[in-house]
Amino acid sequence: MKRLDNKTRIILGTLLLLSFTPLLSSLVFAENPIIFESLTLTVYYDGYVQITNIFEINQTYPQVTFDLLTPTPEDLLIEDEQGSLLDYAIAETQVTVFSLGASQIKISYFTPNLTYKTGKFWTIALDVPINTTIILPENATIISLNKVPEIIESFNGQVTIIMPSGEIEVSYIAKHVLQEQPESFAILPVIIFSFLLVVVTILFLFKFLRSKKPEDPQITGKILDFDKLFDQNKHLRPEEVQVITFLGENNATAYEAQIYEKLDLPRTTTWRLLKRLQKMDIINIEKSRRQNIITVRRKYLKKNLVK
Repeated sequence: MKRLDNKTRIILGTLLLLSFTPLLSSLVFAENPIIFESLTLTVYYDGYVQITNIFEINQTYPQVTFDLLTPTPEDLLIEDEQGSLLDYAIAETQVTVFSLGASQIKISYFTPNLTYKTGKFWTIALDVPINTTIILPENATIISLNKVPEIIESFNGQVTIIMPSGEIEVSYIAKHVLQEQPESFAILPVIIFSFLLVVVTILFLFKFLRSKKPEDPQITGKILDFDKLFDQNKHLRPEEVQVITFLGENNATAYEAQIYEKLDLPRTTTWRLLKRLQKMDIINIEKSRRQNIITVRRKYLKKNLVK
């Protein structure tokens, strides 16, 4: 058999290596399931920041791991492109999402840990891996930026900045704009008369209510089927279970204010919790004249027993 000379061997080896290059490249790129990522930070007056990460991913992966900007995320929601909730597990600042079949993942959570206040000045500071959109509170005024933004624009009194990746630091002043009061005292008599009229009305109603015999509360007979609800929703958080238990003890209905008092949480946190339960199709939120009424969905109620 004729042996190949060195020149021929080099040529054949090069051709063989080139033939495997596309395969090797595909294997390298396949190791990263994330195709595209966007990051938006919405800043509120009280210093809380809503972090919204949207990832376009390879839907053949059974799970994907992402980094969080804080080890203590509040009101964490993870959804796919259809808005359906996805299961996940958290370990420190990493969250593993069980995403098989999903082509997009939206991660949303709140944190107070990205901002601090010095006097009347607020500062948001963090280190980000990609270009990041920052939406400041309405009527906020930027004081300083640590680097030149990609884009800065204002719409309806709200400033939006797109900052490049790396360490970013934005200082601003944020305050509510109160409606200016008229300087004239011409309406003073009207205010005094209105005040006296309100006082008289309150006194009359107080006397009327004291003289009226209290009625026994109506028994609605709504009984919550705890077994069915918890069996169909096995990944509820402790505070969500607490809300459902409280509703079950109150004929499956309660005012929003009663739930605030029961949970002893900030109103914004409790409201997001209730919206999460509504999205899971567990409760209804009905608007009334004074405050919202929270009721458990009919499908989780046992047969009504009216006394």
